Order: sequence, then structure tokens, then C-alpha cells
Amino acid sequence: MIWYKTSKNDDPYNELWSRKEWLYPIENADKMRFPLVVTVEPTNACQNNCLYCSRSIMNRETGYLKLGIMEKIAKESSENNAAIRHGGFGEPLLHPNIVDIIARCKKHNVLTTIFSNCKPLTDDMMKAFVDLGLDEIRFSSSGITPEEHNKIRVNSDYYGDFHNKLIRMFEIREKLNAKKPYLTLYTNVMDYDSKTFTENIEQYKDEYIQYADKIDIDLTMLSRVKELDRVKDLYVNQTILEEYKRCTTLFLKVIVQWNGDIFGCDCVYNYEPDFHIGNICNTGSAIKRGYNSQKMHKLRKELSFNINHDKYKLCSCCYSNTNKWDTNTTKSMQSLQPAI
Repeated sequence: MIWYKTSKNDDPYNELWSRKEWLYPIENADKMRFPLVVTVEPTNACQNNCLYCSRSIMNRETGYLKLGIMEKIAKESSENNAAIRHGGFGEPLLHPNIVDIIARCKKHNVLTTIFSNCKPLTDDMMKAFVDLGLDEIRFSSSGITPEEHNKIRVNSDYYGDFHNKLIRMFEIREKLNAKKPYLTLYTNVMDYDSKTFTENIEQYKDEYIQYADKIDIDLTMLSRVKELDRVKDLYVNQTILEEYKRCTTLFLKVIVQWNGDIFGCDCVYNYEPDFHIGNICNTGSAIKRGYNSQKMHKLRKELSFNINHDKYKLCSCCYSNTNKWDTNTTKSMQSLQPAI
């Protein structure tokens, strides 16, 4: 569910989201040489402990992206007209040099967003992001009531960490007479038909569309962490259809973790050898080389042209692929496979 304050054409990402590759990536497979979005993980540290988050089962060392690595990512993304999304499996604003990281992206004129719980967001950061021309901040919440947010986002406070920060960012942007960053409110709910949702959604929308440019409400996915005791009671109410879909992510996104490791799926939270396609610290076009590697061709054959999700631990509990997939195009999938 998405609402816009004005028009979706004002969304700096509208052109990207409107590209035909999102709808028919398989039919354009032979033309794609680089992902449309590079997810960058400034850090995998986070002060929250959200119930749905894969950090609960993550066993990687905690670290912080070096500026030299960011420079390489920004340069290669710029050369290939890809956007950068700062997120991954940590809170980007905890990086001590997050302003410098954004500066590297904008130096190379890369379309850039930060996906954040905004708990560490300060006035100084807000002003710096306006000055740098950061394209978007996605204010991430859970549910549409303070009670839901605080239950799902353990260690977070709805008003202090989300509500007040969104309003303050709006005020600073207005005071500086700026249009950027675009302010997106992103939240996830368990059920669009629940009493809590249906009774509160209009008030929620009317309140926050005063400050946010876009409100984006998705369904919560607990499938990956469903075995955790603290999640089991919630998981029984999950309304996401647990049905495997042909994977579009393998064509559209990669992730670069804080240490420079590149993976062909941006859902990788640990080290997954099946999806590891290089390290940005290597010389040359590391992302492009990995994206066009034989390993990626094999993964796409297994998971995009076919549905062999059970063969991969990461994919066996993934039901979050784009719902824009047009099943009418699957009739000729085998004939459309790229040469490997």
C-alpha cells in the first residue's frame, strides 16, 4: 500500500521503480549487465532487536565500512547508472562517518537513499543530508500504532525514535527551503484486514502525510526467524503467502557488506558461499564482474528460470520477492534462458 503527498513523479526513485526490468527481468536478461540497485551495508551493528530481523540469527563479526570501499562502490555504481541503498543488516546512522559516506555517493552523482530506524538521527545529520542533496531517507517503523511498533521493535520508542525524528527532519528541510531528502515512511504490518489496521489506517495516513512525501506499508515476514521462541506466537498470524516465486532479485540487486564482500542477493545476512561473487577491494569492476559471473548465471538458472529454492538455505524460507511478477510470462521461460 502506497500513498503520495503529491505525485509519484516527485519520488526520486520513480524512474527506477518504473523500469520494465522490475516487471519482466527474465525477458530482459540478455540485456542486463549490472544491478539496478546496490545495497551498501555501512555497518551490521544495530541498537534495536526487531523480532523479524535476520540479525537475530546472524553470526558475522560486527564492523564498519571503510571510506575507501565506499569510494569504489560509488564510482562503479555511477559508471553503470545504478542506485545505492544504504541498509543491509545494521543501522547505517551508527557509522561514525555516515555523512562522509553520503558525500562519496553524491560526489559521483549516485541516486542514494538511507534506510534507517532513525534512532541515531541528529539535527546535525539532518542538515548535512540536506546540504549534500541526499535523495531519500526511509523512516522505518513497524505497525501503525505505538503499541505495535514498540512490541516488534525491541529497544525502540515510537515517539522518540520515529515520530519525532520524522517531524524534525521535515521541519529542517522546510527551514532550509529544500526538496531533498525525499521523506518516505516505511512500515510493515501483520495483516491488512486486522481490526487494528482497519480502525487506525485513515488516521495514521492523514497524520503522517503532513510530513512524509510517501507512505509505504508492507506485510511483515517472519518466515526466516520463525523457529525463534520469541517469534512463534506472532508467526501464526503471518499473512504473507508462503509460496516460492521465480527470483527477480538475482537480476536487480546485489549487496556489498561492510567488509567489501559482494553477494548476488541482497538478503544475505551471514556469509553465504553460494551467493558470494567477489570483494569490492579487488581491482577492476568487482560488482560488474561478479554480477556477470558463471556463478550468477547458475543461480539464475536455478532460482529465476526454475524454482529450486529448497536447495538453498537462504532461499528455502524466502517469500519476499516482488509481487509485480507477471505469471503470464512464464510460459516461455526456458527458451529465454541466457547462455552460460
